[in-house]
Amino acid sequence: MTASSTLHPGFALLGEEVELSRIEKALQDLFAGDGGGGESGPAGIARASLINLALYNENPDDLERDADVLAEITSETACRALLIHADIRARETGARAWVQAHCQIDRSGAKSVCTEQISFFLTGRSPGLLRNVVLANLDSDLPLAFWWRGEFSDAFEEGLYSRIDRLLYDSESWDSPRNPFLRLLESQRSASAPFVMHDFAFTRINAFRHAIANAFDRPLVARSLGQLSTIEIRHAGGHGMSALYLASWIASRLEASFDLTASGPSGIVCQPGKKGRHSGFVIRLSELAPERLGSVEVDFDLGDSRVEISRCQTRDFIRTLTKREGADTEEDWLPARGLSDAALVSDILNRAGRNRTHAQILPGVIELLALRG
Repeated sequence: MTASSTLHPGFALLGEEVELSRIEKALQDLFAGDGGGGESGPAGIARASLINLALYNENPDDLERDADVLAEITSETACRALLIHADIRARETGARAWVQAHCQIDRSGAKSVCTEQISFFLTGRSPGLLRNVVLANLDSDLPLAFWWRGEFSDAFEEGLYSRIDRLLYDSESWDSPRNPFLRLLESQRSASAPFVMHDFAFTRINAFRHAIANAFDRPLVARSLGQLSTIEIRHAGGHGMSALYLASWIASRLEASFDLTASGPSGIVCQPGKKGRHSGFVIRLSELAPERLGSVEVDFDLGDSRVEISRCQTRDFIRTLTKREGADTEEDWLPARGLSDAALVSDILNRAGRNRTHAQILPGVIELLALRG
């Protein structure tokens, strides 16, 4: 097959172009410096792969960014990387491929461990094309982590998602998140081997969840939960989904339920749960001041106590202030490294697991999305 759509100049930086039928042979040639053509290359270079990682995008303007992110990820993660860009508006259906290697450098400056990348340019509106290209080029017997950039299209179909082990996406990039979530849940239920969902919007608040749990691990603060009246969550522009995840996670931890009839877009009324609660409380959502660094901040009003959690404005830490009447303010710090896309993917792959917390709170997030109309 050939792809006749205008080719992005960035593909010239993605290694050697090869025919689809010669991809495996071309990969072997990349590592065949020792004449073996197998799992090792010249001067003891190891050909390493522990997982298949595919990145799919239908926005051609993102090609160079996606290539840079994959190169950063593979510098630390042994995987077979598939970079797939598609022009679904093209009239003709086709595919072109390129191969290259990303190598780790040892202390002496020599290449030590190398991972392989196959890049594809697909054209035309053929849902089966993506599935066929992916499945034909996986490193056999290794799990597939599939990172879908942007909105889901018709190319996300059962033949593809039934083979995915981990599905990575960023709901912050969706115009109307509720319908894609419902589609994902339906796809997950219909798959014989359901994929695990990983939303960047949820992963971004891992450090904040840790800080909240750490604050309420203190007996004096935990005992104040019975007086909880208001939770203020402020989010930066473009991080509204992270705020909804945080609200749903907090409600879940308190075993509270949402009263949607009494709630609105900026105020979520929560019915009491079983953890020391005698009355309901309100979660208020608002936008973070533009000059503030960080994606979210959260404050808890607990009668005569108050807990404030925010990102440090000068260093990579999350700061927790615990204030009580008649007592000095207590201050705690937890490290919080920058959250680039590469860091998010690496965090997801390193944690692995079934991501049960996300699965537990997602129904609550979908409920809150209904408040947006």
